[in-house]
Amino acid sequence: MALALLALGASQAFGHAFQLSSKPGQFSVVQTPPELVQVTFNEGVQLLRPEDFTVVDGRGRDVTAAPGAVTEDRRVMEVPLRPGLPAGTYTVQYQIIGADSHVIPGVFTFGIDIQRLDPPFLGEGGGGPAENSPWGVVARFLEIVTLGGLLGLMAFRTLVWGVAWRGAGGVAGPERERLLTWWRDSYWMLFGVLALLAMLAQGYSLVVQSARVLSVDVWTALGDTTGISEVLGRTDFGSGVQLRAALLFLLFALGAVQFMREYGTGRNPRPADATGSLAATGVMAALVLAVIGSVSYGGHAGVADFAGIQVASHLVHIAGTAVWIAGLALVIAVYFRAPKVAATGGRTIAGHTLAAFSRAALWAVVAIFATGLVRSLGELGDPAELWQTAYGRSILYKLALLVPLGGVAMYNRRIVAALRSVSVPSRATLALVQRTVGAELALSMVIVLIATILVAQSPGA
Repeated sequence: MALALLALGASQAFGHAFQLSSKPGQFSVVQTPPELVQVTFNEGVQLLRPEDFTVVDGRGRDVTAAPGAVTEDRRVMEVPLRPGLPAGTYTVQYQIIGADSHVIPGVFTFGIDIQRLDPPFLGEGGGGPAENSPWGVVARFLEIVTLGGLLGLMAFRTLVWGVAWRGAGGVAGPERERLLTWWRDSYWMLFGVLALLAMLAQGYSLVVQSARVLSVDVWTALGDTTGISEVLGRTDFGSGVQLRAALLFLLFALGAVQFMREYGTGRNPRPADATGSLAATGVMAALVLAVIGSVSYGGHAGVADFAGIQVASHLVHIAGTAVWIAGLALVIAVYFRAPKVAATGGRTIAGHTLAAFSRAALWAVVAIFATGLVRSLGELGDPAELWQTAYGRSILYKLALLVPLGGVAMYNRRIVAALRSVSVPSRATLALVQRTVGAELALSMVIVLIATILVAQSPGA
C-alpha cells in the first residue's frame, strides 16, 4: 500500500538545497567578460562569510570586486567581478547553508573567450566534518535521545505508571510508600540528568555545525569562539539553537519548582504519589514538544511540500517513538528494581506496569507507522527511490528491522495476556519480561540510529 501511494506522488522530492541555474551558465564560454556571477537555488539559502562565495582564475587568484551576498530573494546570490577580466577559465566556489541547516558546497567553471575549459581550481578544500560523519551522527543521536527521553519519561509517568497504580489496589501500606518514593526519586533524577544532557547536546550540535560551516575540524571550531558566535547569531540554525536553549532552560526551571513542591520542606515533607501534578507535567511536556518541533522545522520536513503537514507529522512521529522506546527502558527498570524495593508489591506493580505500557505502546506504534508513511510520501517522489538511493535504502533497513521487532512485541503482548490471570508474577516471569523487552529496546535503538543517519542523506539522492 505504501508503495502504491508513493507511485501517486507528483514530483521528485529533494531534501537539500541544490543549484538550479547560474549566470554565466556552468561550463559555458562567453565572449564578453561578465559583470557578476549569479547562482539560483531551489530554496532560500544563507552565506555566513564573504569567502564562502568566491570566483578565482586559473592560478587561484580572487577576481571578485566586492563580497558576495544573498539577494532579497533568498534563493539567489550574486558576486560582482572585476572589470575587463582576461580570457581564461574561472572557477566559482561556494558553500551555502540550506533551509534545513545542511551545509552544501558547490563548484563550477565558466570561460571567457577560450576554445576549451581547463579543470576547476579547487585549492585546499574544506576540512569540516561531513553530515554523515561520526561527529554529525552523534550530535543528532544525542539530540533525539535526550529530547525523546524527556518526553517519554513524562508520558510514562502519566500514561503507564499512574494507570498501573490505579489498577494495583492490592499494594498498600509500607510497600506502597516505598515503591512510590522510589519512583519519585528515580523520576526526578532522570529528569535532571536528561534536561542537562539535552542542553549540552544543543551546545555540541552548535560546535559540530560551526565546524562544518567554517570548514575546520571540530576541535579547531571548539576553540574559535568568534566563529561559533557568528554561526549562533547569523544563521537560521543558530537562531534555532537559541530558541531551543531558552525553552530547555525554562523546562529545567519549571521542573525545579515542581520538584520542590512534590518533596515539600524538611519540616513539612510530602508523601509521594504516582503522577505528581498533571498540569505541571502537561506544561513541561508541551515545552519539550516545542523544542522537538523546532528541530523538525529546521530539518527536511520544514522544506518539503506541504511543510506544515510534514512538520506536524514529524513531531508526532518523534513523540510516538519517544513514548515507545523510553517506555521500554522504563519497563525494564521497573521489572529490575521494583521487586527489590518491595518484594510482593513490586512484582504486582510490575505486572500492571507492563499491561499499561502495552496499551500505550500500541497507540504509539500506530502513530509511528501512520506519520512515517506521511513523511515518506513527502520525501520520495518515486517508489524506485527506495532501492535506488541511499536515503531510500535506509528506509528499507528500518522496515527490515521492524519485522523481528514486531515479532518480539507480539510475544510481549502474549505475556501481558497471561499476566492478567496472575495477581503476583513469578520471578521467572519477571526475568523473561526483562529479556524480551530488552531485545525490543535494543532493536528499536538501532532503528533510531539509522534514523539519525537518514537526516544526513538527501531524499531523491
